[in-house]
Amino acid sequence: MKKKTVLIVEDSPGFSELMKYVVEDEGFKGVLFPLEENFLHWVEKEKPSAIIMDLALNRLSGFDFIRQLKEHKKFKTIPVIVITGRDLDVKDITELKMHDIPYLRKGRVDMHEIHQTIRDVVNKSEA
Repeated sequence: MKKKTVLIVEDSPGFSELMKYVVEDEGFKGVLFPLEENFLHWVEKEKPSAIIMDLALNRLSGFDFIRQLKEHKKFKTIPVIVITGRDLDVKDITELKMHDIPYLRKGRVDMHEIHQTIRDVVNKSEA
């Protein structure tokens, strides 16, 4: 049986490796997205069951990636989990809620909650 894939969009090498470890610890395949590549091309290539997304990426915005995904007919149903250190304003939080995207705050969330959110989102995507 093929493992479900989780695409990790993160610019911090340490945190991206940690998320890959967590994803794989849950029994899924973790794939690190190279930020210089075309996002939708990678989504097409990897066919992820879920995406873990930071919002504050080097010279890029995670919100831009989320909008690309949600505007694309083929990919709009792929669930996203936002894990970021950025403080979000009401507009940002509202946008995430509109797309049913869970938001976890780096440094303010424990590993158990990250594990549980990944499990819930990946399993829900296949239901």
